[in-house]
Amino acid sequence: MAELTYDDFKNRINIQDLLVDAGYQLNRRDGLRYPSYVRMDSNGKRVRGDKFIVTGNGLCCFQPPEVKNYNVISFIKEHPHLFSEYTPGMNADRLVNLVCNRLLNNPIPERPSIVADRERAQRVFDINDYDRLNFRLNDWDSQKAFYPYFKSRGIKLDTQRDFHNNFFIAIREGKNGKQYANLSFPMQKPSNLGTYVGLEERSRANAEGKTLYKGMAAGTNATEGMWIANLSGEPLDQAKHVYWFESAFDAMAYYQIQKEQLVDTIGGYEDMQSEGSYKGAEEIREFKQELYDLENAVFVSTGGNPSIHQFKGMFAETNHAKHYIGFDRDIAGRTFAINFALTRADKSFYSHIGENGKLVVVDAQNSKNNQEIDLHDFRFEDALKKLGIESVGERPAITDYMKTLRNPDDIFSGDTDYLPYSISSIYGKYETLSEEYHVATTSGYRLCEEDLKTIKENAQSQFDKYREELTKAANEYRERPGQIVYSPCDESYKDWNDQLLDKKMYTNEDIIETAIDGTDGEYREIKDDFEDNQKKEKSEEDSEEHKHHFRR
Repeated sequence: MAELTYDDFKNRINIQDLLVDAGYQLNRRDGLRYPSYVRMDSNGKRVRGDKFIVTGNGLCCFQPPEVKNYNVISFIKEHPHLFSEYTPGMNADRLVNLVCNRLLNNPIPERPSIVADRERAQRVFDINDYDRLNFRLNDWDSQKAFYPYFKSRGIKLDTQRDFHNNFFIAIREGKNGKQYANLSFPMQKPSNLGTYVGLEERSRANAEGKTLYKGMAAGTNATEGMWIANLSGEPLDQAKHVYWFESAFDAMAYYQIQKEQLVDTIGGYEDMQSEGSYKGAEEIREFKQELYDLENAVFVSTGGNPSIHQFKGMFAETNHAKHYIGFDRDIAGRTFAINFALTRADKSFYSHIGENGKLVVVDAQNSKNNQEIDLHDFRFEDALKKLGIESVGERPAITDYMKTLRNPDDIFSGDTDYLPYSISSIYGKYETLSEEYHVATTSGYRLCEEDLKTIKENAQSQFDKYREELTKAANEYRERPGQIVYSPCDESYKDWNDQLLDKKMYTNEDIIETAIDGTDGEYREIKDDFEDNQKKEKSEEDSEEHKHHFRR
């Protein structure tokens, strides 16, 4: 049988059949003029916000409120985790062939040698095929050229300057004789910095502020290569903090948000200190250290769906760093976060979305050992515990105590029964001296002032020692090598760039447009979600009025 092409797949596979295969079912409530497909949870209830509507021509679908059409091919490539054939890191074209041929009952044999030959025959990326326009710090004219690319994304000039070594405008002449210029984020292998293996590209925005093109340069090795912005300039093996995102724009947006918050907080403490109303020297030092760490961190973009090779390549070079996961808040981003943690813990696994909409993680060594992770009611730490990944790296002695903290920001709020012996013995001596001082000052038998002073000084000295050791252990726990921190954007947004732009998932405009152009059911769903968000924001605003401290 002749090998089927992408055109064959698009002509012969119905987008509705593909949605059903991906675990969705027809939502009859919305009628059949524009069929919609929804996912059901394990209790048979609709999963809110997880719906696809088939377009008028019946060839594509989109997921509101984002009006982005997917055909059979792009749907599979953009949602690989929905199909049982998918394994982390696999080639997207290979996945399309496997899924589509299965749906067409067209068995295809394994041909590893042919696949390998094709991969070797693929075009190799060459940066010399492009002319470059660089962002130069002391050249305002060169900086102005980047305005149309960053303006619509809310990325300020100060942020551009901090990342100026990690992007440029790549210019190339097409076969039609026209020149194409795109904002480009160079991709490299962590083991071979300085050699570009591709470009993550973005066009300038149109009049409506939308980026018309985003993708990869021809020949890009997106399996192993990634955008790596090492702001410190030091070797990767000296990195202490590594931040992961699906796009370079999200990385820069996160950096800008965090830096502005830290600068504002430091300024607020310094103002109070200058007025003599608050002694915040220690807090100021802590925030300045956070700012320094941020400005000297490594920022990574996987350029879309991350691969296992990208994870492992960076882990090999930054084994002792603390890793922050800033992937999108959608289902795919949560799946990537789980795959990240499993790879970091050196687990052998494969995963897919089950019929109930949950992520099924299967132990590659024992296929009977699998776990289901709810990606809608998602709690990253709970998911790690379920997968047997309580912590990554060596388990510090202070771990049990840190888990008892009633206030995560107060290291003294834990249960002292769980202190490690080295610190518990110090605390015990302090407690004994404190009790002795209390008895001496409250009992009927009064000691001389010199004895009381000695007991008090000894108790204070022991407490200072206890505080010093506990602070040291807590800091080591929080900065322990290999630690993973789940750092998505706020719940109202899809990704960090949307948060920077304050582009919430649902707005009044979405409701109005859907009421006019969409179905009644879709209107009700968006309206309900929007009103829920409004209530949540109002509650948060009311609670803020009662707070009198600076938020980090």
